[in-house]
Amino acid sequence: MAEKQTIVVKLGGSLLNTLPASFFQECASLQKAGVHVVIVHGGGLRINDFAKQLSLEAKFVNGLRVTDEAVLELVEMVLGGSINKQLVSRLEQAGCSAVGISGVDRNLIRVRQQDPRLGFVGEVEQVNVSVLHELRSLGWIPVVASLGVDGDGQHYNINADTAAGAVAKALKADCLVLATDVPGILAGDGLNPIDRITPGDVARLIDEGVIRDGMIPKVKAAAECVANGVQTVCIADGRAAGFLAGTLSQHDDSFPGTKVVAEGCEMDGLNGDVHALAHRAD
Repeated sequence: MAEKQTIVVKLGGSLLNTLPASFFQECASLQKAGVHVVIVHGGGLRINDFAKQLSLEAKFVNGLRVTDEAVLELVEMVLGGSINKQLVSRLEQAGCSAVGISGVDRNLIRVRQQDPRLGFVGEVEQVNVSVLHELRSLGWIPVVASLGVDGDGQHYNINADTAAGAVAKALKADCLVLATDVPGILAGDGLNPIDRITPGDVARLIDEGVIRDGMIPKVKAAAECVANGVQTVCIADGRAAGFLAGTLSQHDDSFPGTKVVAEGCEMDGLNGDVHALAHRAD
């Protein structure tokens, strides 16, 4: 494993209650081996739970959360508060040096409003990578809550897959890992993930309605990253032992998930009967 590789790991909200200790131990091992790790997280399910307690109805458009003022306040408390600090604590317990921030801090993720129908949901315009470089120089793993800020200081919720993709592109990361609670993009048997898939395959499956709902932002972020210089994007079950180490390996048999790679780098093409198991937003 080469020194100074950069890996961005996106943690979906569906994983946050079930991440095993081995995940955090792998992060510690990668950090000690000289790999620069950045974690970006969502928290949709936890937000839904709190919203129900507060009688705030969750609404979605094309798999993205509608965020009004009341929901934005809740999102900031959950993402930038409890979830972020729990992840930092678990990383520290595993032997990592970690610090929790959000995309609002130091204008890390600058956004504009994505769609008035979505309310305070941001579309990423720029990532201030100097913030991440400075934290990295101090030997810390940044744990980034998927929030952003516009030029007027207005805060926004950001889809975590999109935020992680933007961070990975800006850092020119070697690998973006979309860790979820499913084993990747599955072949026709519904059991085994495809080893490799290209952005062209992804676009076709979205057009055909095979990849849909909350899986669309995930695979779009993956395809866009690969098209913009990120070497590999991995989609995998974050609870699988050893999956982080496998993301940086050139041997697919060591990785329990799907790798999205540049056109022409797939091994055996795409099974025409491929379908995505997950249709939820993280």
